[in-house]
Amino acid sequence: MTFDNFGLKEGLLSALQDIGFEKPTDIQSETIKPILEGKDIFAMSETGSGKTGSFAIPIIEKILRSQNEFEKYLVLSPTRELAQQTASVINQLGATMGISSACLIGGEKFEKQQKQVETAKVYVATPGRFCDFVKQKFVPAKDIICVVFDEADRLFEMGFQKDIEFALSKVQKDRQLVMVSATSNMEVLKTAYKFHSEPLEIKLNHDDLLVDNINHEVAMICEDEKMPYLVNFLRKRKDDCTIIFCNTQYMTHLVSMWLNKMDFKSMAISGKLAQNRRTKLMESFRNKEITTLVCTDVAARGLDIDDVNLVVNYDLPNEAANYVHRIGRTGRAGKEGYAISFCGENDGENLDAIYTLIEDKINKIDIEDEDFATDLVPRPKIDSKTLKEYSDKKPKKEFKKNKPKKEFKKDQKREKDMTERKRKVQNHTPEKIKTFEIETTSEKDAKNKALRYFKLMDDSLLKMEVLSKGSKKFIFFGPRKVKYSFSVTPIFKRMLLPFLIKLIKKMGLNVYVRVSFKEPEVRINISGKDIKAFMANKFALKRAVEQLALVQLRQKIYLSPSIKVNVRLDKEDNRMTEAQIIELVEKTKAQIIETKEAKTLNALNPADRRIVHQAINDDARFESNSIGDGRFKKIEISLKA
Repeated sequence: MTFDNFGLKEGLLSALQDIGFEKPTDIQSETIKPILEGKDIFAMSETGSGKTGSFAIPIIEKILRSQNEFEKYLVLSPTRELAQQTASVINQLGATMGISSACLIGGEKFEKQQKQVETAKVYVATPGRFCDFVKQKFVPAKDIICVVFDEADRLFEMGFQKDIEFALSKVQKDRQLVMVSATSNMEVLKTAYKFHSEPLEIKLNHDDLLVDNINHEVAMICEDEKMPYLVNFLRKRKDDCTIIFCNTQYMTHLVSMWLNKMDFKSMAISGKLAQNRRTKLMESFRNKEITTLVCTDVAARGLDIDDVNLVVNYDLPNEAANYVHRIGRTGRAGKEGYAISFCGENDGENLDAIYTLIEDKINKIDIEDEDFATDLVPRPKIDSKTLKEYSDKKPKKEFKKNKPKKEFKKDQKREKDMTERKRKVQNHTPEKIKTFEIETTSEKDAKNKALRYFKLMDDSLLKMEVLSKGSKKFIFFGPRKVKYSFSVTPIFKRMLLPFLIKLIKKMGLNVYVRVSFKEPEVRINISGKDIKAFMANKFALKRAVEQLALVQLRQKIYLSPSIKVNVRLDKEDNRMTEAQIIELVEKTKAQIIETKEAKTLNALNPADRRIVHQAINDDARFESNSIGDGRFKKIEISLKA
């Protein structure tokens, strides 16, 4: 099949040829026609399969065919980098035909983006910034006839659901909805159905998550051996364009600094960097001025660079699905790619989860003594908050005898409580896992029976072990009986969320549910219009949901007594309005000017943090940084140096 098969305009065919699009990829072959026909679709395909072109090409064709000059298109992206890259592709394709896009992302001034909006036919935006433009009436939302969720699963995983629903409520009700993703996500389809869409589902290579032209291996080494092994490995591949993945911002900056001290051209990308700095960094990486990029999983969906030929997992990802997204940064556009993962003593559980997801083992590398660098410089010392290097070790806090008596007693009590918490964690016994054993000739049959036994629908929660293999029925051929043992991987979110959604749907309540786990507590956050139903009769419904969730978990695993289930009710009426947040920012700025010291705001959700960062960006005297991991983060505000 060629692009000629879709009846595209000559100008678009020429543009495709100019940028090297010779023939459509599999995902493009399946999506272009239904999008041109105006159908809603949900398309799943592996990383690097050409998903951007699968919606960008038909959008430009529809613009060329349309007689209505006011029609607009919206593409929502989970990260700023991905939005920039998507906007660049649309601008490249539409340049000769007068079609342009506006890239609406945080970290840049409104005025610059307002000028782009005036002439753009396509808005490529992160959800928060698009909502800001709609609220301030800079974007004619009612003119939008098509909305695209780019990397749809990532959009919802990163907590943008409320912003997405706000955007859908403002555009045309009969708009077209296009969703592209690497994996399936229950919340994506749930939102589509909520806004009266029944998308055509297109699944490509669903049974084979990994691209064939990526060779991936694992090195079983200790934590202390990771850096010497990495240095020696990179020296053998000096000409490679490399992305290194770590699990935390701290490790990202540490690894990058350490590599720079070993004379590698390395740079870390994280939320600590201002957007203009991140944009310049990515340009340097594409231009080969920087050959090694160190980043977290946030960047795993936001980087689209064809020439990356090496991916290193310095830490194995905490979520198995991210392994697929990480190594998918290489081997793009049909090129050969290589990925290596380091498995230390703390990564064993993550490796098992990856094996379960990809339904295969990863080749283990034979390691010799000469594979480790012997000239390693000392590990850099960096501050965990600022992520900047410091030279001298910070002095430990000590209790001073000359402190007031009350304050001294408080310090003693605090130290005692901390010791007690450590003791509880050390004595905590892990959950015993329920097992299901079966002897059969079919692995598929064994899995289905295990799912029925544990009352599950998702086989990724099953952990399978082969206990023994019998002989073949006819010695050399015929079916072989195998004895399997199944247990449930205790991923509380995936074990509870489908059950809770079904439960609340049956009750007919208009609320949202989130599940998280922070040992020893399984947290169920409930918010929405009908939240008061859970508070009635002395919180009777809240306690009932806690008990039902506990029963649901105990049916699948043996919970230790220390694990508790706690329902938290998010009272939306108590949340600060935008005006109150801006007022808080102004008070804080006044305090900073008076004291000349930085101030830290309490933890805020992503929507509220965007309001704070926007208010600070508008004042050239100040700068702001998000602190911490997870959805709720603190914000540090300080005077610019």
